[in-house]
Amino acid sequence: MMNMGQAGPWNIRASGGGSSGAPPRRGEALRGVCFCLLYDVCCWMAGVRRPVPEDVDEYTLAPLRSVADPRQRLGRYVNPALLSSWEGALAPFFSSGVTLEPELGESGAFQDFGPDRAGRVRAELRFANLSSVLDQRQRRHELPPSDWILGVWLSPELGGYVENARFRRA
Repeated sequence: MMNMGQAGPWNIRASGGGSSGAPPRRGEALRGVCFCLLYDVCCWMAGVRRPVPEDVDEYTLAPLRSVADPRQRLGRYVNPALLSSWEGALAPFFSSGVTLEPELGESGAFQDFGPDRAGRVRAELRFANLSSVLDQRQRRHELPPSDWILGVWLSPELGGYVENARFRRA
């Protein structure tokens, strides 16, 4: 779970942010967590095992940047049951020997839906997927371009985590 010595990013105050050194606003923090999740899932499916490069400014979970394995990064802030279900769903992909060659367009709309009745904060990030898949012989197979939405539900607990998430076509 995400316990990096501070409250989860969705628990920070709604004001502040910017370059003043104050904590980012909740919406900015939520967008950052969504980006980190998208980035780590793409790295996992691409078989990329290296620390998050310094020039990836959008990766806001700074304590995890040095962790080379994206699956281990995900394990630090994603609900273990969710991660386990993704592993099961992706097992045929990984066992086939193909890898994702991610190419994402600019992030589109981001929406912070606020907390639900249980206190979980819901957010969505829309993005363009222009990715390819590399087969075992490293031949590229273009995927049809399409817009996707990453929906994320964040735990209400202090130092919480990504409780649930889903990818769906827009």
